[in-house]
Amino acid sequence: MDTWGEIKTYPITDSNDFWALFDELVDDDSKFIHNRNTILDAYTRGTLFGLRVTETDAMFENRERNIRVFCKGTSYTLPCFCIKDGSSAVIIWVHTRARRNGFGRILVEQLGITNAYCPLPESIPFWEKCGISIE
Repeated sequence: MDTWGEIKTYPITDSNDFWALFDELVDDDSKFIHNRNTILDAYTRGTLFGLRVTETDAMFENRERNIRVFCKGTSYTLPCFCIKDGSSAVIIWVHTRARRNGFGRILVEQLGITNAYCPLPESIPFWEKCGISIE
């Protein structure tokens, strides 16, 4: 990650990115798969956000080494997303293989999240570390 460009949030508006993220969710065997209607609704409303890395020369030169963390079939889209409602996070998901890299925190900070709506019990320590109140 030390040779990566800027990591920025962006609204998921492209169907290729949507399905790439959804495939990653399935691959991760995430329980969020049961929220597929919520995820699809967020996509259609424009409240589904992902993370993308700006390519650097070093990334291009070491493409094979970096590729395993990104969503398959995308240009440097990370396997994570946030559904946002105002300043609340409805869902934040980061693929197991991409956790502990600060991607969840980047989503929280760049999207201006101040509340977590009904978070999963196992995610409470994450929200507390980020200083986010729980609804």
